[in-house]
Amino acid sequence: MLWRLGLPNGIAWLFWTMATFADAFFIGFLGTEALAVLALVFPFQMLMLMMSGGAIGGGTTSSVGRAIGNKDIKKAEASCFHSIFICFLMSLFYGMVFYFFSDKIFSFMGAKEEILETSILFSKIFFCFSIFVWLFNILSAVIRGLGNTFTPSIALIVGSVVQMFLSYMLIFGIGPFPDFGIIGVAISIILCHVGMTMYLLYYLLFKQQFLKIKFQKLNIEIFNDIMKVGGLGLLNSITIALTVAVVTGYVGNFGSKALAGYGIGSRLELMLTPIIFGLGAALTASVSINIGSNQFLRARRIAWTGGLISFILIGLIGFSVFINPFLWIKNFSNDLMTIDFSRRYLYIVGPFYCLFGLGQALYFASQGTGRMIKPIIVGITRFVSVLLVGYFTLIYGYSINYIFVGVSLGFIITGVGMSLCVFGKEWKQ
Repeated sequence: MLWRLGLPNGIAWLFWTMATFADAFFIGFLGTEALAVLALVFPFQMLMLMMSGGAIGGGTTSSVGRAIGNKDIKKAEASCFHSIFICFLMSLFYGMVFYFFSDKIFSFMGAKEEILETSILFSKIFFCFSIFVWLFNILSAVIRGLGNTFTPSIALIVGSVVQMFLSYMLIFGIGPFPDFGIIGVAISIILCHVGMTMYLLYYLLFKQQFLKIKFQKLNIEIFNDIMKVGGLGLLNSITIALTVAVVTGYVGNFGSKALAGYGIGSRLELMLTPIIFGLGAALTASVSINIGSNQFLRARRIAWTGGLISFILIGLIGFSVFINPFLWIKNFSNDLMTIDFSRRYLYIVGPFYCLFGLGQALYFASQGTGRMIKPIIVGITRFVSVLLVGYFTLIYGYSINYIFVGVSLGFIITGVGMSLCVFGKEWKQ
């Protein structure tokens, strides 16, 4: 069952990862400063992705899936409308924050002069049009709640392939396009999400027969049903992205080459999240349907199966970059100091990617239960631990390696903590 639901989604997010990898690969030709800009902006891009696809999207899939499992079509339709309403509010929030405060955000993270100016421009273009990113992820979540992972997967695969070619042409000014430089990445992502969103709207309005997409009176109970998963999930997404953002700020104290080097290493970590999400979205949908129909034992078996798959898959990636970090690093930079910082990061953090994969898969499975307090506590504990280790590293003038050790500690907390959550009463009759 997980193979049938998770494979299309996993392939789709693999293509998304390839597109993100391609963006970084192309930007690498523009120099270390361009890579530093990408390192500054990328955590916030991933934060929005985790919020729209993982948090609010997970809450949407959970709400729709539990309603479908309980054969309550009217509630499923209400969940669909309310989730779309939420995504408009969230995209408006992102647009306003980065339009008015991006200079303060990136200055706090250590950006200066040209790097700061480019980061501000990139973020304003990307986040002010982020409604299309939000709509695509929320509509995908609705469709997955119906048990269909194939349709959103096709949209993401095609969109990712187009993005790779379009980014290349916009970055370097190929053909009729002007030379936008790194800004071309932001333009390409938005344009592709416009097309993917239109495809999903067409499917929901004219192809599927389960739900009727229509305006409805706002209902606080439906908001609560989505946000008891999605709202708490926002905190988890914030702690994950803030962990990377805070560590980025700490690393910025060691210079621009350290920042670029860490950005190359941490980019692999952030790109693993969508791969996990490929399986995780199937876990959320299948667990929610089984919880809705009171099949608790089957729901637990699904969670542990998905967690084991993610542990092995992400662990193999982590072990590979630990054995030979240049498999990853060589694609982005030839600067010796930048390479050295990336190598150190992957040596220290790589062996613990398996626990990160386990914890994140079990987090997505937990969304299907509709109860998220314990998983959120795990995420906050991880964030505080990494924050304190980095803080004392700077206060006492320790090596940058200690900051990377703090990241590894966070992975251990994620894996062990989320495993303990599955033994909670919300997983039992």
